[in-house]
Amino acid sequence: MRKLLILVVVLVTVAAPALLTGCFSFLPEGITPPEEETPGEQPPAGEPAPAVNQPPTAYIDAITPPTAAAGEDVRLQGHGIDSDGLVVAYRWRSSIDGPLGTEETVVTNGLSVGDHDIYFKVQDNNGSWSEEVTSAVTITPAEEPVPLAIVSFEVTDDTIDLGDTTTLSWEVTGAAEVTIEPDIGTVSQVGTIDVSPEETTNYAITATRGTQTRHAVVGVTVLPPNSYSVTLTAVPSETTGIFDGSPPAVWPPGMGLSVGDYSTNIAMQGFATFDISDIPDDAIITSVEVDFSNYSGVGGSPFADLGCLRVYLQNFGTLDSGDFFTGTPTGEILKYCSEAEIVPHESASVRDALQNAVGHARFQVRFQFNELDSDHGGDQDYIHWDPEELILNIEYESFE
Repeated sequence: MRKLLILVVVLVTVAAPALLTGCFSFLPEGITPPEEETPGEQPPAGEPAPAVNQPPTAYIDAITPPTAAAGEDVRLQGHGIDSDGLVVAYRWRSSIDGPLGTEETVVTNGLSVGDHDIYFKVQDNNGSWSEEVTSAVTITPAEEPVPLAIVSFEVTDDTIDLGDTTTLSWEVTGAAEVTIEPDIGTVSQVGTIDVSPEETTNYAITATRGTQTRHAVVGVTVLPPNSYSVTLTAVPSETTGIFDGSPPAVWPPGMGLSVGDYSTNIAMQGFATFDISDIPDDAIITSVEVDFSNYSGVGGSPFADLGCLRVYLQNFGTLDSGDFFTGTPTGEILKYCSEAEIVPHESASVRDALQNAVGHARFQVRFQFNELDSDHGGDQDYIHWDPEELILNIEYESFE
């Protein structure tokens, strides 16, 4: 009995520390105790558990244009929203061409021909991606550029007379700029223009686009006028003198003209008419030589007593006593202040007056001494021409 008590005391003494430290087990031999679970970290008492990250949402704002030709710019524009953070990345892709870009807005001109589904997604600052959203764009084949060509460059008349007009016409395609030289410059791709070159001219049209150039040339031949010379004498039946009598009187036709005054102090004016009906309407008068030098008679001293002899234009008509001029004459085309001055000479003023008369049948002039009707000296002062002594040597150019 004493031995059993001593054994119990010994067992209690040995087991007590193990019980106190938790290292002692009463499980039967061969049974393995389960591993002790290490409790996870828990939020401090009174604080809620952290929220789960919410993924962002992607939006496609616009794809413009919705239909484009190959090689044309297409703009992809979108954005994203993250309710619990920030959007930090973007992805665009095409159902045909794959990845397109990584920005909110992407501009591309490399989309293939076809109907594209365009996908877009965004990523937040926690690494989560949104679901993809989609839209569409159609890419059509690119149109072939209009070829640069000069379709036509023509002239209505390639041979003209000097002073005449002809018309250039042209049609060009695919040009950025069209010019015609000489003297015309920049023109539209299709047009016409009248030209009147003064000499034979080649007109060149040039069409350009970038480094491409096209040329064409048309020529216009300008024919010089023919030169002619003609000598006119006064028409006898329309060349005469008119006396300032009471009433005025006209000399009989064919007697020529006298200008000056008579001893009875009657003034005389002379009128000469030239037939210019054979000079063509297109004539250009280049020179006129006036030859009144072979007058047939002189009475008294007309230049000393009556002053200078002047010749004026006369409006053509049948001469009668009413043609005696009584006003103050102006616009002389010839002037002689002595017999020595009445020699053959070229006259620019007669040339110009005759040019203005081209196209009419007659050229008529009036002879008158100074501005006086008579010097009232009681003597006879005059100079006389027969019709064939009044001569105009005319040179002109014409295409007829």
